[in-house]
Amino acid sequence: MNQEYWLADSEARVLGPVSLDVVRDLAIRGKLADVRAVSRDGKSFVAVREVAEVQAVLGQPAQASEVLRAQVQATHQIRQWLGAIRDRPTAEVFRVPSGASREAHRAAFFALVQRYVPARLPADATEELRVACEDAFLHLSERMVDLERQFRNSVPPEVPPMLTPSPVQGPSSAAPVVTWRGGMVHVRLTLSRGDARPFTADPESNWRSDSLFVQSTEKVMVGTPAEVTISLEGHVTQVNAVGRVVGVKLTYPLGFSVRLLDIEEPQRSLIRTWVARSSR
Repeated sequence: MNQEYWLADSEARVLGPVSLDVVRDLAIRGKLADVRAVSRDGKSFVAVREVAEVQAVLGQPAQASEVLRAQVQATHQIRQWLGAIRDRPTAEVFRVPSGASREAHRAAFFALVQRYVPARLPADATEELRVACEDAFLHLSERMVDLERQFRNSVPPEVPPMLTPSPVQGPSSAAPVVTWRGGMVHVRLTLSRGDARPFTADPESNWRSDSLFVQSTEKVMVGTPAEVTISLEGHVTQVNAVGRVVGVKLTYPLGFSVRLLDIEEPQRSLIRTWVARSSR
């Protein structure tokens, strides 16, 4: 059983029983500045200096408080920044010239979003700081997804792909290739004839909602922007689209769901036909 402690202040008020972790947390938050005595049984109290582990914890709050103060300040700055950029043009937020290329926007996005990746926070980060970083990450990601859609819509649509003769390469498809570039996950699917599993296997993420399931052990977070390339055996033209991760599956088969946000009708029709033929 973990040791518990009773703490008494200069007015003989007693707090306890509490664990050493609770003592540490309260000390960091500046709640134990007046502690004068400590007891291990709630009856016999001694000076703090005679209980080494409590003395060590109470001697640390100055440094720990600085860390907490810095995190509180960082949280406030992120919230202020998010409020200030809500109505500003994306080019201004990304600090690129108006009318800059997609590549310039992407490079600026990847450089900026790195500051707010929640996974990079220290283990002792406050929940408020973690949530603020998640909000900033998602806000920037949504802006980049919107930009990708705008750039794609500005390009003349491709001629609908036609079936071309191609030898059957085998019944099984290549495993999805998942890579990262900055804060965006890239997915490459190469499907053999008769395989529509990414569009049909998951009951909550399928082609009825322009979604697909990527079987992968890669760790992603809901809201992460995604770029998807799909190669279908027998078709010359690839399906290229951007989207967002809308679900993560932590049971077998592991993977994540992506909803495509800018899929064009010729490509959507192609995949519908592919799914229909694969189910026969």
